[in-house]
Amino acid sequence: MEEVPLLNVLHTKYTGKAAFIGISIDSDLARTDRTIKEKSMRYPILADGKGFDGKIATAYHVQGTPEVFVIDREGKIVVRLGSANQIEDTLKTLGLEPHAP
Repeated sequence: MEEVPLLNVLHTKYTGKAAFIGISIDSDLARTDRTIKEKSMRYPILADGKGFDGKIATAYHVQGTPEVFVIDREGKIVVRLGSANQIEDTLKTLGLEPHAP
């Protein structure tokens, strides 16, 4: 949850160039909704309420939280990152530049 403010900034900075999507592994969807509101998450969050055994977590091989992936336009995982702090450098390496301030 510590990286939510950074993800919100990056979501705004790269709108239309990169998509930021969260995956909730919580089994309580009401708690997921509360967390999204309390943390003011501006990017979409995928949740099925089935934890690590759910289709969403299984499809992306989620092992723990937080996990950060860069996914290409075909939906393939390009790279797994240890932290959201690495996202911007990775996007620039892939040739994506943020919007001008």
